[in-house]
Amino acid sequence: MFIVMEGIDGAGKSTQARLLAEWFRGHGKEVVLTKEPTDTAFGKLIRRLVLTGGREGIIDGARISHEAEALLFAADRAEHVHKLIKPALKAGKVVISDRYFYSSLAYQWARGLDLEWLIDLNKFAIRPDLVILLDLPAKESMKRINGRSIKTEFDKIAELQKKVRENYLKLAEMFSEIRIVNALAPLEDIHNDIVALVEHELLRKG
Repeated sequence: MFIVMEGIDGAGKSTQARLLAEWFRGHGKEVVLTKEPTDTAFGKLIRRLVLTGGREGIIDGARISHEAEALLFAADRAEHVHKLIKPALKAGKVVISDRYFYSSLAYQWARGLDLEWLIDLNKFAIRPDLVILLDLPAKESMKRINGRSIKTEFDKIAELQKKVRENYLKLAEMFSEIRIVNALAPLEDIHNDIVALVEHELLRKG
């Protein structure tokens, strides 16, 4: 099965993805824990450019067009889907991804791109069985990410986080696989909520 963690910066996606992977492994499942941007050549390029920012980074909303940025992320995702996600699922493994194409929809829509164009651009991306949207207010997001030593360009703009959160909630109404979990709750409670969703939405159906 294929599960994705989504949400604005600071929502706890990486932590919850790791905890869910541990839970599955504890139940005898083979798990592939992955992320976007990926560790492929495309992903490393994007990650370096996003994290570097400033004079060396090109993804700052000014030096390249938003469309070019969207295409870079889509290229990385194509590698992700064809070289990792599909083969792992075919081998019967559980795939858990920290971000997927919903991130592109939420963030790049917030940056002014057409949602339908973004959806069309990512048509090649197979749909997950379940998407956990860790919902967090933008104010709390800024508090959490301000404590990080490295801030991406996305992290720096509070207004963008607010728009992205609104977009995620709109996407949750459009995509039936998305389930919302309160990311303000204690870490263990969030994990328990996610496990309950996995059991209800996927395991019982299976």
